[in-house]
Amino acid sequence: MGHENYLLERFNTGLIEMRELFHESGRLEDSNSKLDEITKLLCLEIASIRDAKSRIPSLNEILKMHINKDGLVDSLNKVLLLAGMSEVLTNYDGESLLGPNPKFNIAESEDILARGLVQIVLDSFNGYLRGSHTAESFEFLNEAFSHFIRDNFRQNIEDAQYMTPSEVVNYMVDLGLSRLKNKKLFGSEIPIICDPSCGVGSFLAQFYRCWSVKEGRKSSPVLVGQDKVDRMARLSVLNLALFGIDNANIYRGNSLQIGSPLDSYIGKCDLILTNPPFGARFSCAEIAHHGFDFFPCLHNYIQNRKGSIDSELLFLDRYLSLLKPGGTVLSVLPDSVISSAGLPAYLREQVQKNWTIRSITELPAVTFAQAGTRTKTCVLELEKEPYKNSTVFISKVLSLGFEVSSKKGVPYKRPEGTNELKSLFESVSVATNKKSDISNFKIISSSPSCAAVTQSILADEGWTPSHYSSGRLTTLKKMKSFQDRDDFDVFNLDSLVTVSSKTRWGISKSESPKCISVLHVGNFGSLNIRELVDYDPKTPGKPCSPGDILFSKINPRIPRVLVVPDLQFDLSCSTEFEVMKAKSGYSAYEIMLLLLSEDAQNQIRSLTSGTSSSHNRIKTRELLSIKFAIPKLGTTMRKKYDKAIIEFTKENIRLNESNIALQRVWSEVNELGTFQSDTTVHAPLHKIELS
Repeated sequence: MGHENYLLERFNTGLIEMRELFHESGRLEDSNSKLDEITKLLCLEIASIRDAKSRIPSLNEILKMHINKDGLVDSLNKVLLLAGMSEVLTNYDGESLLGPNPKFNIAESEDILARGLVQIVLDSFNGYLRGSHTAESFEFLNEAFSHFIRDNFRQNIEDAQYMTPSEVVNYMVDLGLSRLKNKKLFGSEIPIICDPSCGVGSFLAQFYRCWSVKEGRKSSPVLVGQDKVDRMARLSVLNLALFGIDNANIYRGNSLQIGSPLDSYIGKCDLILTNPPFGARFSCAEIAHHGFDFFPCLHNYIQNRKGSIDSELLFLDRYLSLLKPGGTVLSVLPDSVISSAGLPAYLREQVQKNWTIRSITELPAVTFAQAGTRTKTCVLELEKEPYKNSTVFISKVLSLGFEVSSKKGVPYKRPEGTNELKSLFESVSVATNKKSDISNFKIISSSPSCAAVTQSILADEGWTPSHYSSGRLTTLKKMKSFQDRDDFDVFNLDSLVTVSSKTRWGISKSESPKCISVLHVGNFGSLNIRELVDYDPKTPGKPCSPGDILFSKINPRIPRVLVVPDLQFDLSCSTEFEVMKAKSGYSAYEIMLLLLSEDAQNQIRSLTSGTSSSHNRIKTRELLSIKFAIPKLGTTMRKKYDKAIIEFTKENIRLNESNIALQRVWSEVNELGTFQSDTTVHAPLHKIELS
């Protein structure tokens, strides 16, 4: 193990030494260009090892030829041209993955730089390229290589999107491998594992590690990867070759266009592990000639539309076409695919009517922060089996065991917390093996949150994982128990309030209207009078009146509820508020206290949706569905409840009276001439009365 530890250390430091050597020479400021040069050297050595019949000299042989003479760069270029013609580095269309005329971007006079790079490759990589690996060394090598590439791509967001964190890759591979085990594919059948947008091959490499190294399987799985970017295809070949995977089928091609090598795998893949690129759009006219076998769910939609479709929706449909009956796909997808209306909802409807949903896992916003985005993402697992109302595991993960910080403008991962995906996989595995029937839902784990629900519930309630959080489901279970009691009634919010139908255009014009912003509302309905007076909104707000209940729908994890006080002038509020009035028999302060209760907050936090943690919202429909348990009239609990409402009302009014009084005194002092010289004169607020 000592020799292996040495090789591991040399590999890790060798990657750093290469980058530093480029830096010292002043060559190739662009990180991608440096990476390309390193890749060419490694590909040359791989072709020498794996393509014996081409008799490509190794780097060691080339270096020995130039011990005491110049011309090393010229020799490297000649051998690189030969390596580019090797079948190991030839794409399906006959073109080399190194390009039509591969050449090192190093001047012939820069022998010192070339010698340094070659020597680092020999010292750091050959122990792996020409040796065997244990599970431990494989995992370390994969992480080191991925970290190096991610570090190079850190300022290239388009490339960095391919770098799925190892924590997520490992979870998806473990889950996919367990599905194959349950189908007893080990033995006569050799599974086909595919990644249609393979990037640097992380999913394929990790699956090979688990299958061949960790599981000790003698037969090699068929690994199929495709990517439309030349650099990614090269890196994927290199990544897999570093681990001795010499039979992977890696292609350069567009997986969403007819005519790529992936077409030959339609209906044949056992497992798809992938993270497709997000945000690209394809016009319906561009893909209208694709048949049902290419887009089984979206074909009819495409034929009847003239607009564009997001690539992530097309990729999801494409995966279903590639899977064999009974095959499984595990894909990272943006939250929009899981939660948004419109075409995503149409695709979800088609999927849940025809196929089996196995699991949906919401990832934390930090997942892709190192790549420069905190977009909310989920891991969706589908099985190409006809719909049978099976059990679906819905999970919400809060930590991956790291956070992303910035040092000198460069994002980097730092350990923090625990990787909840590890315990989640164990919980799902145990629950899957038990195969217990559920009629509604069952909480599998509280931390991380995981619930088992039926697929029919998803059709009614949606796919958003946070809606099935253990906190919300526990609260709903609690509410159901209250319904069976004689001393409580359970109400939805829409039974207690009416929602204002007025728009912001309905507000009457005034010389000095004031607008309540979300940020003006603090704990327990405290209104920041000083900031309200000074606030000058750029757009009109929604009309509101004294006694209205304002509830902030944006980022509701921060509770902001206000009963509007009587401030003696026209008021409006931010459009992010829901404006409500208490129905007869209930008071505005009672509704505010109910909305701030833990039972309500457990539901509210779980009913939000949005693209990131800082842009979460709760829809009006979900807000009005929140349940409250209220003691019945005449009961002992009702007397305590009524007393609490009276006390809360009194203290909230007193709180805002104090805020108004403080603003009045502060404003009066600032109107004195002594204090006006270097200060802004704020609007006076002398005659406010609080009803």
